[in-house]
Amino acid sequence: MADSRKWVRVAFGAFAVVALAAQPYDPQPDLPPAPPLPDAPRVSQPSAPQAPAPVANPPVMIPAPTAPPARRFDLAFDKKADAKDLLPVAPKASARGPVTNDDLKAIPEVTFAAPTPKEQAVDKRVNEAARQIAKINHVNAKKHDAFMATLLANRPDLAGMPFAMGDACRSTGEAVKHFTAAASLVRQAMSGAVQVVTPPPAPQPVPSFRGFSAPQSGVLPVVSFRVQTADAVPELAIVTQPFWKRYVELCDQEDSARGRTDKATAEHITLARVSALTQMLAAEPVETRLGLVKYLTGVPHVESTKALARMAIYSAEVDVRDAALAALKVRREKDYTDILVTGLRYPWPAVARRSAEAITKLERTDLIPQLLTMLEATDPRLPVAREKATSVREMVKLNHHRNCLMCHAPNGTGTPNPNALTAEVAVEGQPLPSPSQGYRQDTAELLIRLDVTYLRQDFSATLTVPDAHPWPEEQRFDFFVRERTLTADEAAEYVAKLTPKEEGVLSPYHKAAVTALRDLTGKDAAPTAAAWRKLLGVPRGE
Repeated sequence: MADSRKWVRVAFGAFAVVALAAQPYDPQPDLPPAPPLPDAPRVSQPSAPQAPAPVANPPVMIPAPTAPPARRFDLAFDKKADAKDLLPVAPKASARGPVTNDDLKAIPEVTFAAPTPKEQAVDKRVNEAARQIAKINHVNAKKHDAFMATLLANRPDLAGMPFAMGDACRSTGEAVKHFTAAASLVRQAMSGAVQVVTPPPAPQPVPSFRGFSAPQSGVLPVVSFRVQTADAVPELAIVTQPFWKRYVELCDQEDSARGRTDKATAEHITLARVSALTQMLAAEPVETRLGLVKYLTGVPHVESTKALARMAIYSAEVDVRDAALAALKVRREKDYTDILVTGLRYPWPAVARRSAEAITKLERTDLIPQLLTMLEATDPRLPVAREKATSVREMVKLNHHRNCLMCHAPNGTGTPNPNALTAEVAVEGQPLPSPSQGYRQDTAELLIRLDVTYLRQDFSATLTVPDAHPWPEEQRFDFFVRERTLTADEAAEYVAKLTPKEEGVLSPYHKAAVTALRDLTGKDAAPTAAAWRKLLGVPRGE
């Protein structure tokens, strides 16, 4: 279980992982040798200069690759300043309130720093990023995560987000090494740079989704994730999309080169590949994520079960949700129940509705008590008055590319891990690298370490960003739940917007609960918890 927790830490960082890339795999074909030059004609004492004889097929001269010139940065700042004075400029507070629709664009956005002026030169933006990293390293030199603690203490808009600190945000040991290798496989498959090799004569057995087929020796084969069609899930056709074909080839090559391995290593590799794929493909097109469902279906592990459950309630597309639910029907219920139940109280109605639908489609009649509790509870988006303050749980979004330093520590913080991935922070105005390029690692002053992950998103999606050039118009956003303290006026605004204007009108949460109860039981009652408890004979408290 401890190993599984390590992998959860690796998997769900907000920048982590689409940012995760090893050195790019982009082999260049060998050039054929140039033909020999013909002997020059012998001319004795020419009376006039002669033009050189033409050379057939002259050799192509290709300059040797050179490293980019080292940049010079102005990193000066007051090293005696208080830590709070070394924080980035905070963004201006914007009008906030409860989101009452399913539009992800309406979800409030949080950022690490205020946006830079459009007219600011790119070189200056790069220098400011390097200076901010130097400030972070200076503050963290006194204590682990000291900069992040200072940031949260001085930014009310970030304080209630699910940040992890200390050991909880750090991946170590074998987990880091295998995750780096797994992320490299995904990046290579995305780039299309695959070297096809002849498969071994005796391929390793691939486990079905029902369990491992371990040999009697007790040494498990490494899971190579060859997608299969399970009898219990006939509607899940094999995905032949190029990415998945390339990915399977790469896994087969790596597994063949490694040979048979022990149980502990096989576990690390399985978890690494689940983690890398679920994070790096989180906002990819629907066809790719349908392939991800198929892949997870073939991995008999509790973490793949949890990943399927998350896709069943967070994916916007019905096809993806239905495929994930079909796979969950043959999984152990206790491994994913908490995800569905927690989703019933998620402060975005779309997730709660999908969670209730998942309970129905999985025929989880054992969760009827939880649906009754949902029916009698207040709207989870409403403010909650506590002893010292009134707070609200609300969903927020974070641009995946613009907030590297809010999710990861700089490479100069702490003791570097030689097995960990590093990447340069993305700077607006500079094009983002393509999958085949990997992530830039040329400038030490801009590197972050991806084995330290402060934030883990619930889910990701692409949204349109206007005037994004040279970045793509469609960009990845990560979504979280934060708890924010409200003023009295803000609390009153939330109550006014979320309270039904007419008696008998149900909140979206109560509607979802009633619909699920009707579908699960085939019965009907008044839309109150008391009426349904009486009909089903379920006393309160069960």
